[in-house]
Amino acid sequence: FSVSPAEHSVVEGRPVRLRCEAQPSSHIKYSWKIDGQPLAPSPRRHQVEGDLYITRVNRILDSGKFVCVATHEETGYSIESSPANIDVQWISEAIVQLQQPKLPSAILVDNEVELRCHVDGSGDMKYEWFKNTVSVAKSDRVEIKKKKLHIHRVVPEDSGMYTCVAKNEAGASPVTDSYPLIVSGNETVTIKDVPRNLITKRGEPAVLHCVFENADEIQWFFKEIESLSVMEGDSVTLTCSYSGMEPPVTHVHWLKDGAQLRESGGPTRYRVTDNHGNVTLHFKSVDLSDKGHYMCQVFTTGFPSLFSDPAVLTVEEKLKFSPQPVNKRLELGSTAKVSCKAQGATNPTVKWIKEGEDEEFPKHVQDINGTLHFNGVLEEDKGRYTCIASNAQGSINHTISIDVVIAPKFTVQPQNPTEAIEGYPVMLHCAAEGDPKPTIQWDKDSRMNNLDNPRFEVLSNGSLYIKEVYLSDEGKYGCTAGNSGGLKREEVQLNVKAGDNYRADMDLEASDDGMMMTKTVTITLSAAAGYMVLVVGLMLYCRYRRRRRKQQYLQEQTEEKLENGDVQEEQTELKETGNKVNSTNKKKENRDSHNKSDGAETAHSQSSNQSKKSKSNYDKIAASRSNLKELKPLGRGEFGEIYSTKYQIDGDKESLVMVKSLINTKDEIALQEFKRHLDLVHKLNHENVVKLIGLCREEEPDYMILEYTDWGDLKQFLIASRKDNNSSPTHESKVPRAPQLSVAQILSLSNQAAKGLKHLADNRLVHKDIAARNCLIASNLTIKISLPCMTKEPYQQEYTKHRNQIIPLRWLPYEAVYEDEYSTKSDVYSFSCLVWEMFHQGELPFNKMNDESVLTQLKAQTLTWKPHKAAPPALQELQTQCWANDPRERPTFDEVVSKIGEIVVDSCL
Repeated sequence: FSVSPAEHSVVEGRPVRLRCEAQPSSHIKYSWKIDGQPLAPSPRRHQVEGDLYITRVNRILDSGKFVCVATHEETGYSIESSPANIDVQWISEAIVQLQQPKLPSAILVDNEVELRCHVDGSGDMKYEWFKNTVSVAKSDRVEIKKKKLHIHRVVPEDSGMYTCVAKNEAGASPVTDSYPLIVSGNETVTIKDVPRNLITKRGEPAVLHCVFENADEIQWFFKEIESLSVMEGDSVTLTCSYSGMEPPVTHVHWLKDGAQLRESGGPTRYRVTDNHGNVTLHFKSVDLSDKGHYMCQVFTTGFPSLFSDPAVLTVEEKLKFSPQPVNKRLELGSTAKVSCKAQGATNPTVKWIKEGEDEEFPKHVQDINGTLHFNGVLEEDKGRYTCIASNAQGSINHTISIDVVIAPKFTVQPQNPTEAIEGYPVMLHCAAEGDPKPTIQWDKDSRMNNLDNPRFEVLSNGSLYIKEVYLSDEGKYGCTAGNSGGLKREEVQLNVKAGDNYRADMDLEASDDGMMMTKTVTITLSAAAGYMVLVVGLMLYCRYRRRRRKQQYLQEQTEEKLENGDVQEEQTELKETGNKVNSTNKKKENRDSHNKSDGAETAHSQSSNQSKKSKSNYDKIAASRSNLKELKPLGRGEFGEIYSTKYQIDGDKESLVMVKSLINTKDEIALQEFKRHLDLVHKLNHENVVKLIGLCREEEPDYMILEYTDWGDLKQFLIASRKDNNSSPTHESKVPRAPQLSVAQILSLSNQAAKGLKHLADNRLVHKDIAARNCLIASNLTIKISLPCMTKEPYQQEYTKHRNQIIPLRWLPYEAVYEDEYSTKSDVYSFSCLVWEMFHQGELPFNKMNDESVLTQLKAQTLTWKPHKAAPPALQELQTQCWANDPRERPTFDEVVSKIGEIVVDSCL
């Protein structure tokens, strides 16, 4: 058989296909057996060539072992395939039964009541209870144990229609009837005749009974509360309508699970609109935490508030990987695991397949619940592997690359200790093998790059050759062999013995060096003096030639002009001098404007010059992961996760840092942007710009370690400083979690940020993403320009995908969005937006407009910024200049720092 029947797991009533194909394919007749008997003909089953199709699987009729029989029509020879079973997933209707007490008449106040959910089905089941279509939650009196609902000390308020729903791989159990729980009380109404579902023909009468005892009034409701069920990540809108006077006399608050809904997720988390009595609550991207009971509360001045009927919002969890698997490097011959985990509304089935090979893995590789176990990694295990997760919602997949490497292994180790004599050469042997071929790095006394003296030479085989040994060379030398499979290290102690006649040679050499230095200084000074004489001589010669030409010109003039010759000569000299000054000033202006030009050249030059320098210096900023403490997640960006933690420096000293991870080092675009961020802070030293602590590259993912502050990012600080003023007279205004900034403090922070950005501009660097979320604030009210760039969490709402790029749309000018022209002038524009954020306490710019509207107005250049009215007039004028549509009309950061500095001084005076 080239294709044999495979095992299948199918929900009852769904179709399934059993494949069967034999070689050679010609003159073959196929038939099927079940449990050894020929398959009986059925309208549900039909055969196409060798494949068996079952249109509706039945758990009773289709249970058994299916065998495919292939018979050669000419020879009559037949073969049978290996048996295949169909695992049928099914579930029955759910029926609620009274377990305690035995009879409904025995249900009295303060008694114990237990209901049981009776349902049959395959596999594990999850149960959920409902009272009057509302989900029942656990409490002090309500206890839920799998299929049983236990109510302690029942009260009349527990009366109602109870239903249960069971779920398994086949889905949810159908609900046909409910159980009426009736608890009688002296001061409450008691239902005597419960309404039942009716099926009638069109046009015929229908009678629904509803009989209560002790009822003052009986009402019928013909429309149920509209509840919604949505998928995680989808948008949803809840509507609440009322009739009354318009705001501010009448206004509406939304309640979730009895508590007022607050803007905890930011302005774009959800949006409330009131259109003449039609109030909507819109979620742009619903989260699992958004499920619950929603109602609206209508306030009218002078009247008691009114509550709407509750609506249930159910959020079904999306099928997703948690976390997404990443590329792996496995060492040859080692025992390794590669995990793939997923979650969804129901537990998904997770499996691995290898690209270009059969579904069956070799014997040394096992796929156990989504985890690949390699019992002795082989060379042929390298390749692309795909993880597939599937459940009733569908299936998702993700492909990774697994590379097989050989960790470095020393073939020749240095002799420890090694003895050497002063003045003589010595060889420290070190050789290693591995795949890929390891590189050898030597260090002395655990310090890198301290062997760059010409006396030291690392040979092609990895050995260290010292041409002439000094007494100062004594110490501990380390040989480190490394490749993508890991690092191996050996250390050797070099002991140097003093030579008998070597010291005199050293003195002679020192005297020779002194004579050579004297000659060098003499030659240098002579050359400099000669150059000065040449320059002065040329200047005198030029002046002599100019006067001579002037005298010839004056002799040719008439006698009348000669009488005023002195005046004319003075005027001529003055004019000439003036021309020289003017031309010099013009050249200087042109040169200055050229140097201060902030086009795309600036952004390009910073990604060429600076990156070349930083590339050669990456080894100098290498840091060890062992110095990092517990990683606490802050968010997620384009490269990977961003964490905060503590970094151990110089023994016991610890520093608060932010860690940016680079998950996929083979993504060229992500790698280029990661290097741009690295080069942006590498070797910059300014109190208002974060410092680069180090770079971890010994294993994936790569870590960029940056300076962090005790108060974190400025955006969260501004949100925490807001005052939640509730208009209800029953609520008092809450004290903000962070101190509210005064105008003077905002000016100080703006001045600090401008100085940090000026430092970037002075180094011909462009930030491209200046906003409160990318600034850090400390408890001493100092600000630092940073670049966490958490584009996916928690600030995904502040970024927009435009022309296949993720950009901070609301912080960028026209030329950056539509012409991809990032420059210092576009950073000036974004800086003004940052000042706007500080005055508005972290509010989203243009929060009443969607991204499309912002793009449209930005393209038409009708997008208008308005400074905060609390800002000083001089600062408002500066912000307006920074928001100019023409980049040439915007000030430089030198001018911004100067003007804000003047405002700060004025405010202090």
